[in-house]
Amino acid sequence: MSQVFNKTINTNLATSSVVGLLLFFTPLASANFRPSDRQPASDYTRSGGSRGCPNLDNQIPLTLLAPKTYIAYTGSTRPTFAGYVSSSQEIEFQIFEFVSNKTVTAFSDPIKQKTSAGIFQISLPENYPKLTVGKKYFWQVAISCPGDDLVERAEFMVVEIPSTIENKLLTTDNILQKSNTYAAANLWYEALAEALNSASPGKLGQAGSTLVQEFAKYESPRAKENEQLVKKRIGNLQRIANEEK
Repeated sequence: MSQVFNKTINTNLATSSVVGLLLFFTPLASANFRPSDRQPASDYTRSGGSRGCPNLDNQIPLTLLAPKTYIAYTGSTRPTFAGYVSSSQEIEFQIFEFVSNKTVTAFSDPIKQKTSAGIFQISLPENYPKLTVGKKYFWQVAISCPGDDLVERAEFMVVEIPSTIENKLLTTDNILQKSNTYAAANLWYEALAEALNSASPGKLGQAGSTLVQEFAKYESPRAKENEQLVKKRIGNLQRIANEEK
């Protein structure tokens, strides 16, 4: 499946501890993700919808829980990635680096991982090379289907976390407050990863569900012919957010 590119280039919100409630309670409504700088993603990743494997046609297809039509940001050189599958699958994950706006190269070897139905996460192993601040990448997940492969991609850029945000994060150990802080700083991958830390395995939790619904609002087609695909993806994201709390 590593040739795919060449062929086409966590229950409900976990209850906080008593101490956490007393010291650090932040209303979920404040967990707003409103990206102020939405740079359009390249043609490598902008496709709005995803096909399903033949036996999954009546279910939600493979869906990456990250912006696809615009570039998202991470402040980590080893971010955590998340997605959704409607049935148990073996997925193949790989990162590609943009050498120029029109040229990409494989950043490292692909990683194969077995996933159960629901929300999956991919954390980079220790031997995986670190990403570089200031560079743009896309991550790809592929699933083998009979006679074809299903591929989804999302573009992101690694940035430095502002010192004001780092200082704010040092003032709390509360997962939800950290997620809110990352979301307010437009650091999508950290915001979702923190939210998933408060959810059961395979679920989004309430905070994660809220974040997914919010980022989906900003998905938009570049061209009219992609409008229906993007609308379908937004619909899938909303279903996932509602069904996987």
